[in-house]
Amino acid sequence: MEKYTAKYNWPLIGNSHITDFLDISITNKSISGAYIFNGPDNLGKTAVAINFAKILLCDNKNNSTNLPCGICKSCKLFFNNNKIIKAHSDFFLLKKNKDKKNIAVEQIRKFIQFLSTSSFLNSYKIGIIKNAENMNLQSSNALLKTLEEPQKNAIIILTTNNIELLPKTIASRCQILEFKQVKTDIIYDYLIKNNNAKRSEAKTYSRICLGRPALAIKFLEDKDFLNFHNNKAEMFINFFNQDISERFSIIEKSFDKKMQNQEVVNITEKTIKIWLGITRDFLLLKYGFFNIIQNQMHEQKIEQIKNNLSINKILLIINSLLISQKYLHANVNPKLVLENIAVEI
Repeated sequence: MEKYTAKYNWPLIGNSHITDFLDISITNKSISGAYIFNGPDNLGKTAVAINFAKILLCDNKNNSTNLPCGICKSCKLFFNNNKIIKAHSDFFLLKKNKDKKNIAVEQIRKFIQFLSTSSFLNSYKIGIIKNAENMNLQSSNALLKTLEEPQKNAIIILTTNNIELLPKTIASRCQILEFKQVKTDIIYDYLIKNNNAKRSEAKTYSRICLGRPALAIKFLEDKDFLNFHNNKAEMFINFFNQDISERFSIIEKSFDKKMQNQEVVNITEKTIKIWLGITRDFLLLKYGFFNIIQNQMHEQKIEQIKNNLSINKILLIINSLLISQKYLHANVNPKLVLENIAVEI
């Protein structure tokens, strides 16, 4: 079967089945009223959703296939880094406030009000809800009413890392597009060709990102982000050579008392994900899969530790980390969650 050649410009690495589908939908003018972009974080779901909106709202959409054009009035309301720098009258990006656990019903009501008004530019009204799984029950019910009675020329796009956390009544009313993790070699080549990465950097970051291109680019460009990952990885690795009092002391020092509660929860969640990656590497090395471990830069230390761990012990640690994620989501104190992990290692 001949490979489809995209007509429009898409900011995406891999997942061509997504852009091909949207490309054809735009060309054939078969646009759905509601979409769900589902898949792990850092795959480019929000970037594609915004670009989809750019194309549909572009003033030159009837005169060119080189879209979004980037020069018309509508396109200039979008910043190239997918951040909105002005209030576009026909576009709305909603996301959870950093200091909140959920997307509040008041946010959804403003979102619905935006969609209910007519387009100022005689075009679509497009609203994106980022990480829609963060909606609470009230928010979900409010959105459901709008999905049941869609407005003409209104398009809703929900991005989510886990569609199972969305009510089935919402999912059933949307066109679902599944984003998949990208092959390591594709990310490796992209980092070299498009980000001028050294081969050693491309090799390291294409592995550590676990198939998530946006994460690989962030590791390459944001040294603070890379240092955070390495510091948390070293923290966990060092646990295996420390007694319980030393572990507790390190955990205590890792919490900044100036941070707000939700920020602490977010950092703790990221920490546990990093520790899961290290533990996964223990298991991979046990079975001899040296070429696919995530944390290559810590390989020597991980190799030494895994020799003292049985497969059953590694599986118990993984289970403890997974349970700890559930504790965190159940509002257990983040410090206690990490201390519990430290006890069970």
